[in-house]
Amino acid sequence: MEKVSLVIPCYNAAATIEKAVSSALTQTIPVRVIVVDDCSTDRSFDILTRLAAQHPQLTVRRQDRNGGPGAARNAGLSLVQTEWVAPLDSDDFLLPGRMEKLLAHAEAASADFIADDLIRIWPGQEPEEGVRVWRDEPVGIVRIDLGRFVRENTLKYTGFRRELGYLKPMMRASFFRSHNILFREDMRLSEDYDFYARALAAGAKFYVIDPCGYIAVNREGSLSRDIPTKAMQKVVDADLALLAGPGVTPEARSALQEHLKQSRIDLTWMQLIDAVRSRNLADAFKVFEAPASVSLVILVRLFKHFLKIPLYPQGRDEGRGAAALRAQAVK
Repeated sequence: MEKVSLVIPCYNAAATIEKAVSSALTQTIPVRVIVVDDCSTDRSFDILTRLAAQHPQLTVRRQDRNGGPGAARNAGLSLVQTEWVAPLDSDDFLLPGRMEKLLAHAEAASADFIADDLIRIWPGQEPEEGVRVWRDEPVGIVRIDLGRFVRENTLKYTGFRRELGYLKPMMRASFFRSHNILFREDMRLSEDYDFYARALAAGAKFYVIDPCGYIAVNREGSLSRDIPTKAMQKVVDADLALLAGPGVTPEARSALQEHLKQSRIDLTWMQLIDAVRSRNLADAFKVFEAPASVSLVILVRLFKHFLKIPLYPQGRDEGRGAAALRAQAVK
């Protein structure tokens, strides 16, 4: 009997979905694979239908309407019948032994969530050419509480694109079901961060280990920070909800307040961009009615923008395409 399910949300991923599904199906332990197509307009669903006819352990469902990543993930979670479940993005893939290694570590540690540091590559690169996301050095096994998790998702502590929220943990299904934790369907940005943070606030035993074989593929267009302003507003709302909820220690509260400040700065910056694009000077000046700790950072960003200085720390070299990644970050 399978102990693990892999849930893959899919939207217009015809170029990558077959590789993602195949990498899940060829794990060294038996797994169930659940793909939820979020009303793709390309050939994704046709590809998935063909694969499902060939592989009985693959379940494919198509949403009635496009609901975003949170809704697709929740639809997939509702179909899980195994003890463990793990996410896989439709443009990423797994190395063959990844789920077996995660399962062994999870059972040994009696974990509720266990995440391996993932490897990021660019198209055309091999996994051995990639770079680790969270830490460059071996970590062994690290217990993560809510305070540390939130700080490790705050730019001043992590650097650009090195946040813990990027990881794809294997999760004990009974934990998030017993605590009624689902992905927020109104979020299309940082919904993973919010889900894991709420699980930690509920007492989840969350561990991070060294890479076991999750390969994340950078793709042009998927790295853009030109996201809707309303999506960032939802991140602010999520931080406020976490601060108002149970299970928040003083250390976690301090970390959440820092993350909230970062989210408010990003939201205010995006509101300023919206006002400039619409040539609404009144709205542009309203931005500077924000608290001084926010408006001062906005002034610094404007200074950097006009001098063409990157807004975000460059960090260490991320291999081929790193310059393009950083260039997109400041658009």
